[in-house]
Amino acid sequence: MRRIGTLTDPDLARRFADFLFTLSIECNVDIEDAPQSDGAVAATTCNLWIRDESHVPRAKQELEAFLQSPTDEKYRVGEEADRIRKQRQSDEKRKKRLQQKVNPKSPATGSGGLMGVPIRQQTIPVVIAMVILSVIASFSTGFGQPKPSQVPGELSTEETIFYGLSFVDWRDYVISKDPLASIKKGQVWRLVTPLFLHGDTYHLAFNMLGIFFLGSAIERLQGSWFMAFLLLASGIFGGLVQIWLPPEEALPELFRGLAGSPFSIGASGAVYGLFGYLWIRPALSPSYPVRMMPSNVAIMLGWLVFCIFFVERIANGAHLGGLIAGVVIAVVVSRMPSDRFA
Repeated sequence: MRRIGTLTDPDLARRFADFLFTLSIECNVDIEDAPQSDGAVAATTCNLWIRDESHVPRAKQELEAFLQSPTDEKYRVGEEADRIRKQRQSDEKRKKRLQQKVNPKSPATGSGGLMGVPIRQQTIPVVIAMVILSVIASFSTGFGQPKPSQVPGELSTEETIFYGLSFVDWRDYVISKDPLASIKKGQVWRLVTPLFLHGDTYHLAFNMLGIFFLGSAIERLQGSWFMAFLLLASGIFGGLVQIWLPPEEALPELFRGLAGSPFSIGASGAVYGLFGYLWIRPALSPSYPVRMMPSNVAIMLGWLVFCIFFVERIANGAHLGGLIAGVVIAVVVSRMPSDRFA
């Protein structure tokens, strides 16, 4: 805490403190009465203290401007400052009620929560299952390049698994040119299983790291059922967007990174769905305890744009579809009456 100056009028000092408060700068007013040299009348000194050291330069600039015209209309923000204070008090009370409702025995700053908010569960079975299944499926299919059988006319084990888990069996697609051909035959698992397949170890590692770090927070806060829904919804919608996009030859060269394909694999769409959810949810639910750092948001969005224009053989449609699904789910859930973070 640092003192940035003094005023002699308590009302003006409080007016200036309220103005700083509306700028998100905490200012304490310390009023002192001291006798003048003749001992007749007490002189009032109002010391202005700034709590956050990083706010001191801005506060000093505002004080200089305030001293030039302290009666300016823009400094009459007492009502706005009171409204903000009441809103903060209301948010704090809501957080405390939430903590008591979710876990009455857990203190607000206990170790069993995220940023003071109790978590629903300690375990993350959906995240762990996603990682394990992806590792098994990726290795057992040769990372998208299954080894052929030594017996002519027969499929190897890797080929059988890969063709059975892909969005569409290439043999069905060759005949019908319909990316939904295998699903229309009743093989609905193909909507989900491409999420577990990956093209190489780097592809697998980056996606699993994203699933683990983003998904762990969501699953602990909102439970396994919600995590499974978010993961599948964003992954499936991302996959559908990928197959709905026009083929490469139908797009201008600049936008060929948005070409569609029924043979895309990987959990990138689901990763972007988790990212989109955690990016938007805190903006709509102020008490949601997890927030994406601006630098991480810039990296994720920047990588999305970079891949579209500069990287070949990337399922950018799945990225976009997953991101859209995660954002939409965040909007819908935040408006539900049962939302415990509202």
